[in-house]
Amino acid sequence: MAPALDHVDDEMHELNQEADYLDQSVTVGPNGVNGNHDTGRRGSVGDKDAQTQVIDSLRSQVQDLFSQVSQLNNKLVCSYDRVSNLEDEIHVTSADLRTANLKVSHLELERTQHLSALSTGLLVEKSNVTSELTRLMEKATEEAARAGEAESARNAIEKELDDLSANLFDQANTMVAEARFARAVSERKVEETERALKGVEEIVGMLQTQMQALQEDKEQADRKVEEMRIIMGKGKWAERIAGPSPSSQPRLLSLHLPYLEFVQLIGHLRTIRPATQHPPAMSTLLPLPFLARLITEDS
Repeated sequence: MAPALDHVDDEMHELNQEADYLDQSVTVGPNGVNGNHDTGRRGSVGDKDAQTQVIDSLRSQVQDLFSQVSQLNNKLVCSYDRVSNLEDEIHVTSADLRTANLKVSHLELERTQHLSALSTGLLVEKSNVTSELTRLMEKATEEAARAGEAESARNAIEKELDDLSANLFDQANTMVAEARFARAVSERKVEETERALKGVEEIVGMLQTQMQALQEDKEQADRKVEEMRIIMGKGKWAERIAGPSPSSQPRLLSLHLPYLEFVQLIGHLRTIRPATQHPPAMSTLLPLPFLARLITEDS
């Protein structure tokens, strides 16, 4: 392609030189063409026509050469595109070739290793592999059977656990019901005991009131008797009778053990009553001596 372009450039250069020579050789002066006034007038018309034809032919040739140059330029551009595409294909082919060479080397390495393994005994024959697979299948079947037995045993254990849980739940419900019943009984006993304690407190209060009234009546009677004795002793002789000693007067004795235990229970109830508005638990009152005595005497 390059030599053809050089040839076209040479031809165009020669044609341009010829056109320049012809333009320089034809000079119209004051005496005619090329300075000859007489002879030039006779031959000027014919020479001018010939030169015009030559110039036109040269111009047509130049135009043809320009068109050829344009075509060659287009072909050159196409050839450059094709060359770039070929270079790209060469690059891709080279990369594929390198990849193929690497793969071939890897396969050769694997082949060498495979042959080495065959020679050293690392690889076994197909019959040995088949027997080993058969043994593994038998072992897998045994393991599956054992797994089935274990699953059956697990189901049985789960069933037993469910039954045991149900029984324990029933027992727990029974124990809860018994505890609630016992609690109700204890609460009823506590209420009865509290009512009994209130009755006893009322009785004790009444007894104390009566004892105080009797004591006041006795004191008033003693004062009246003393006054009568003084009145009766006036006139003749007055015989003063020694009054009863304090030791001979009747007294209310509260030193016996049941009374002391009762007073201790009353004091305990009075101490815990300001702390809470709820009645105390019966389990905290049963260990007291008075209630323990009542339970023992009732039983």
